[in-house]
Amino acid sequence: MKFHADLDYFQNIRARRHFRHRHVEKKTAYEDLSPDERNWLMELNMRLKHLEEQYLPIMNAKGASLQARARDAADWMRCFNLELVLTYYLRDDDPEYEGFDDNVLMRVRESGFDYDDPDRDRGFGMTSVNHCHSKERFAGEHHCYLYHALSDHCDLDWRDLLRIGKIRVDVKTEEHSWFLPVNESFAGSAGAT
Repeated sequence: MKFHADLDYFQNIRARRHFRHRHVEKKTAYEDLSPDERNWLMELNMRLKHLEEQYLPIMNAKGASLQARARDAADWMRCFNLELVLTYYLRDDDPEYEGFDDNVLMRVRESGFDYDDPDRDRGFGMTSVNHCHSKERFAGEHHCYLYHALSDHCDLDWRDLLRIGKIRVDVKTEEHSWFLPVNESFAGSAGAT
């Protein structure tokens, strides 16, 4: 089941669960995957780990810069949202792939970075930490945070992860000011009283 752009993240998760329940789909047990499939998943994990290592410094620098602007009384910006959006697309040979469709399997948003919590010991970019929730079940595997988020929090089946063909990374920034009065004159403007 593909990600529906009309629904938000949580609505997509709910829709996926309802679909699975209606169609009596049971999740694939990790043990039922072939060695080649497990190797492919570990390659995906390594790709995601690399993305974390590549983007954490970028997100921290952007976050620190935006924080400095928000503290500067002369700057119009007073608060901001900064997030990394990962969009996972189906492979071209997937049965659900359609030529004129966006073919999104899942979209995940991440907003926790070091600039706002420098003492954190888990989460995005903490690639030395094994985010695997069951070390006995996944013996010998080291899961990066993004792989953990995708496999454990998106209600995707292991076979769904095998359908991923491309990953798009977007850095999203929203800058906000406080409410500006519209009925007050601006000092120095023409016609000000």
